[in-house]
Parts: sequence; structure tokens; C-alpha cells
Amino acid sequence: MPSDSVRLGVILGLFAPVLGFLVYGTMYVTSIRPHLELGWFITDLFLGTREYQGPVLSLSLLANLALFFWFDRLDRPKAMRGVIGATFVYAVAIVVLSF
Repeated sequence: MPSDSVRLGVILGLFAPVLGFLVYGTMYVTSIRPHLELGWFITDLFLGTREYQGPVLSLSLLANLALFFWFDRLDRPKAMRGVIGATFVYAVAIVVLSF
């Protein structure tokens, strides 16, 4: 797969928020609520409470912002388009979760 392709941007754009979610969850359970565990964050807070799903996904999308600017620095415009497309997929999910 070429390093400047829309497909690569979409794949990484869909995967990066998952890493962003784990980073945010780790920060949440280590600094904000140190008496809790990451498993609690995933199952009870995120999956168990519908009102927090949209905001947590929105924060997770900050990973796509970093990925977008990384591809910009590497001068990969097609990969940047893929990241934007993946971000729109997450945006649709966030809008659906808000209703």
C-alpha cells in the first residue's frame, strides 16, 4: 500500500481514535479517578452510560487531528483526505449517539 493513499488515511483515521480513547481512558483512571480501573472506564462509563458516549468519542477524535497534521508535515495530501473521511464517519456516529 503506498504511503500516500486515501485507503491508508481511512484505515489509520479509523484506528487512531481507538488509541485516543485508550489514552484518554488511561489518563482518566490515573489522574482524575485513581481508585478506578480502565475496565471500569470502558464497560461502565463508556458502554454503560449513553450520555457519555458522544463526548468521549469526540475527545478521542483529537488523535485524528494529530494524525492529520502528521500527514501534512510529510506532504501526503491523499492520506490527509482519508483521515478527514474517517473523521466524518465518526462524526455521523456522534450525531446518532446524541439523539
